[in-house]
Amino acid sequence: MKADELDLTQIYKISTLHNQDNPQERMVTIPTAAIGMLRQELIETLGPERTKGFLLRHGWHCGVNDAQKALEMDWDSKKELLYVGPKMHTLHGYLEEVELLIAEADFSNGSMHHEAIWKNSYEAEEHLKRFGPSDHPVCHTLVGYASGYLSTILGKKVIAKEIECKAMGHEHCHAVCRTVEEWNGEVENELKYYKADNIIGVLDQTFEKLKIERDNLSKAYVVHQKLMEEVLKEHNLSSIANTLHQISTLPVLIEDVNLQTIAVSGFSEQKAILFSGKLKKWIHKNRQKYSNDLKYSKQTLFLNCSPDHKRLLTPIYLNRKIVGYCSFLYRETMPQEVDKLILEHGALACSLYLLNERTRFNTEQRIKGHFLDDILSKRITLEELTERAYYIGFPLNDPYFMIAIHSLLQKPSVKEELEFNDELINELSTFVKDQRIQALFGQKSGKVIILLSEGLLLKNKMKKENFCQTLMDHCSKKFPSYLFKLGISSTSQSIDEAPQLYEECLSALMVANRHQKIIFFDSLGIEGVMFQMKNISLIQKFIQKMLGKLIEQDKSRDMELTKTLYYYLSNGCNVHKTARVMNFSISGLRYRLQKINEILQTDINVPSTGYQLYVSLQFLIYWGELDIDLNSYLEEEETVSE
Repeated sequence: MKADELDLTQIYKISTLHNQDNPQERMVTIPTAAIGMLRQELIETLGPERTKGFLLRHGWHCGVNDAQKALEMDWDSKKELLYVGPKMHTLHGYLEEVELLIAEADFSNGSMHHEAIWKNSYEAEEHLKRFGPSDHPVCHTLVGYASGYLSTILGKKVIAKEIECKAMGHEHCHAVCRTVEEWNGEVENELKYYKADNIIGVLDQTFEKLKIERDNLSKAYVVHQKLMEEVLKEHNLSSIANTLHQISTLPVLIEDVNLQTIAVSGFSEQKAILFSGKLKKWIHKNRQKYSNDLKYSKQTLFLNCSPDHKRLLTPIYLNRKIVGYCSFLYRETMPQEVDKLILEHGALACSLYLLNERTRFNTEQRIKGHFLDDILSKRITLEELTERAYYIGFPLNDPYFMIAIHSLLQKPSVKEELEFNDELINELSTFVKDQRIQALFGQKSGKVIILLSEGLLLKNKMKKENFCQTLMDHCSKKFPSYLFKLGISSTSQSIDEAPQLYEECLSALMVANRHQKIIFFDSLGIEGVMFQMKNISLIQKFIQKMLGKLIEQDKSRDMELTKTLYYYLSNGCNVHKTARVMNFSISGLRYRLQKINEILQTDINVPSTGYQLYVSLQFLIYWGELDIDLNSYLEEEETVSE
């Protein structure tokens, strides 16, 4: 029998072949509209992916059934079966017409290349009616039928693939059929749809996942309650770390933004410092990948630093900035999903604690700042002063001194300057608190000012000079991009003299320069008193009168004559000593001194004249108009004297 000679009546006989042997098997006709509605229900119930698999497998079984019937008949050659399938496809009503483009098969070697044009596919038409145009092929039942039929007659798995579809806007549907091997991996994603889904198993898995999620949420809720209780009780970060450890049984580490250990639970502080150091080295080694992640990432990160150092790390925020990190540490185990939930709740508790502390601290600083302003402006009575000092714990019977701090960053805006001064005050407040020293902080004229009790310094066996140098070092270390200068007042026994101390530290600050960044008012002598004059322009006019001619002629010579004059006067007008300090010949020095006398039209050796010139030169050095490093010069002078 030849397949191309068969009409639809004969094909119908083939399709009912099994019915003759098995009278119980019946044929059922279903309108395409009903199948289209079933398809819509499946998509809405199971989703498009599961529906595709269901229809492919349904078509596969239909194709296998028809192929088994066709194989029971006699054919001139097995190749005739390639023509029977499309005609049976049409008989079932799946298509109106099939146009075979290629029908090749090698049954002995198990290879096949089969291509066909499917005209008026019922699946494409129903999809267009119910869903409109598609961006992918939709004839899943037809593809499954072709795959099942051809696989059965070839004895090897064949996969049909729809490369054009009417639902996508093409004129007709176009299918290509090859064995899995001949597809060379192109149908890997399609093979999964031919495996039956165990819906009950999937539902069981989903239920188990939901149960785990429920348990995780319950545990996270308990964590949240306990952590909020710690925050409300105003316990510290160590208490939060202990709570996290008790709940998770994992080592907990809380660090600041520079990875300095703040709190630890579950292992020793020494080990915590060791792990923080290891993380710093690991980040430096992988800085291109992780440096910005740690600084700016809002997500929880898992860092596999080494076999014995893995950590789940999440940022701690304050005022929209990352101020620290909260971590769980692991050795052999790996993080669970619930660990992330717990850790993020822990970081939130840390943020709330830090916010409370910052609010309390800022409130205290504002009170102290207003108190200092009132002291300097003398707006309060002695009774009010005593009462408020007692309230904030500031001693009134100790000797006091004041520090004015000037910070310089290249071209800062007013906002940046104010924000930085607030940050600087916060940092310095922590510093003096650690030193167990009472202090009042404030801001005036863009400067940070501090009123300190020198009595507490003495109790802590610390000298005023040493404390100020330590303070400068701390500022430079914490804020390396800023240049700091300090002006320090004299010491007073009475709080009433605070306004005078303020003027003194500002005067000392005016003298500070790149050579001398810390200036004590007591070291200035008469110059310090003159700096407190409200009209500095009078001093400038006096200096112009004394030294104007010399400076004008000396600008082109790198101020050689002016510097020579300073060295000569500071060495008591001693030619030999000055020559040694300057490493200069005596004859050359005498020539310069004569030249200076001629320009100034005066005798610099007259004590009154020499003193006025010396003070004027000191002011020029303080203002940075005469570049002489006084510290280096004094060291050289001492060496020469020895």
